[in-house]
Amino acid sequence: MKVFSFVNFHFKKNNDTKSRKIKLLFCGFLLIISFTMIGYRTISLASAKKVNLSKIAHKDFNSKTLEKTIRGNIFDRNNKILATTIDTSSLSINPQEILNKNETINKLIKIFPELNEEVLLKKLNNNKKHINLLREISPREYVKILNMGIEGLIIQTRQKRIYPNNNLASHILGGTDIDGNGIAGVEKNFEAQLQKGNHVTLSIHSGIQHITRKLLLNQIKKFEAEGGAGIIMNAKNGQVYASVSLPDYNANNYDLKLDKKLFNKATKGIYELGSTLKLITAAIAFESNLINENELFDVSKPLKVSSRIISDFHPLSFSINIPEVIVHSSNIGSAKMAEKFGSSIQLKYLKSLGLMDMLPLEIPELGRPQILTDKKVLTTMAISYGHSISITPMHLASATATIVNNGIKIDPTLITDKTKVQKRHVISKETSKKMKSIMRLVVSNQHGTAKKAEVPGYIVGGKTGTAEKIKPSGGYFKKQNIVAFTGAFPMNDPQFIITLMIDNPKGQQFSYGYRTAGWVVAPLVKKLVTRIAPILNIKPQSERSIEFSNNLLNYKIRGKNKGANL
Repeated sequence: MKVFSFVNFHFKKNNDTKSRKIKLLFCGFLLIISFTMIGYRTISLASAKKVNLSKIAHKDFNSKTLEKTIRGNIFDRNNKILATTIDTSSLSINPQEILNKNETINKLIKIFPELNEEVLLKKLNNNKKHINLLREISPREYVKILNMGIEGLIIQTRQKRIYPNNNLASHILGGTDIDGNGIAGVEKNFEAQLQKGNHVTLSIHSGIQHITRKLLLNQIKKFEAEGGAGIIMNAKNGQVYASVSLPDYNANNYDLKLDKKLFNKATKGIYELGSTLKLITAAIAFESNLINENELFDVSKPLKVSSRIISDFHPLSFSINIPEVIVHSSNIGSAKMAEKFGSSIQLKYLKSLGLMDMLPLEIPELGRPQILTDKKVLTTMAISYGHSISITPMHLASATATIVNNGIKIDPTLITDKTKVQKRHVISKETSKKMKSIMRLVVSNQHGTAKKAEVPGYIVGGKTGTAEKIKPSGGYFKKQNIVAFTGAFPMNDPQFIITLMIDNPKGQQFSYGYRTAGWVVAPLVKKLVTRIAPILNIKPQSERSIEFSNNLLNYKIRGKNKGANL
């Protein structure tokens, strides 16, 4: 019995020892696993720190970015992107996490040679926990940073506004500040809509904008001019297909320091646009019922009013009627017409045509016309041929559209979905028909000032204007001109308006020293119509067609020999 008890005790003792060993082994195994996991986690964290200590910040920033609505795009009329927003990476650093400043500086400069060593050292000695280094880094630079393993770096995702076409329509598009807020042009005008993520579709046609810019730029260079403006507008609804101001700028680099390049000559710059205003004078003369269509005005002698002498560039020795006044561009004839209908009627129509107010255009860069309204006879006469009245080229385009569109008021617009406004007649359909007929003769007749704008088959019409440039201090530069053209095509049923202005062209050998609108701007009209008419689906036509005959009148224009010319 004792033996059995002893054996049983011994067996139990051995069993307990074995159990303890198993427990110890199990605990040891758990400890090993725990230390292994802790070690792995430590290595992972260290590795993460080595690659980029800011991944958590990067992730947090991304989540916040996703909450912010992406700014809406800007499209042209054919849904081509003019402005959009992309994600880009910026680089910052936390100086408090830098272990070796000199080593960090060397690594950064190796990736970004443009960084300055002294500036970097000063930044890294800062007590702040967030210092901006670069606002934008490329994907390749991003990878290099990860491979280099620089501690303390913070890479954040930001939104950047880009303009894929660079200079194209830059004055219309405007720009945004570094925070993505619109500060000019369409970007500013439609700020609320774009910030909500809604897109904006413009009436601008990228192809026609490009052609207008290129041809205008070539002509400016050809005549060594200071700049210019070009507008292509739908004559029926005022939609602007092209609005060019030169010099221009790359919209991706909008900077207030650009100064003159930011100035929009097409919509903000106001100029005395010379004899183009004679179209307004003739329209008022027809509408006033105070001047008979065949009434003659003696232009054989210069007209002296107060201390000013009004004369013609191409003097005529006989009396002429309204169509001949416009075709020959007679200052004397225009002045005498204005004297007859008077200042009150003149100002009434200038107001109705929108030439005394800022335009309702969808950008903030708009010019306010300056008109002398003292109602003196000399002032009334001067306004009749484009002096004492300064307007933007866009004002002139708008007024031209009204004149050729059966007298219905046309306001320019940069958007395609503008709510239709009620039609308002400024001049009669009969006056509009007469004006279209005269404008056609300015181009087609051998005595017209815009003969170089003639394009076979496209029936172009319009009016040239050459005016001395106004001095900022007052008075005029005697050897500096503003030259302009405004017109439409095809004149039997005007579809599009062309308004051009070139600032201070220089006479060239090929132009025999001339720097007038007939030499500088009229040839540009021909090039433009030739290029854009097929794009606009306007087909060539014959002036002998019944449609042409019914829509235009055939006035007889006499030259210096008084002979009749068709």
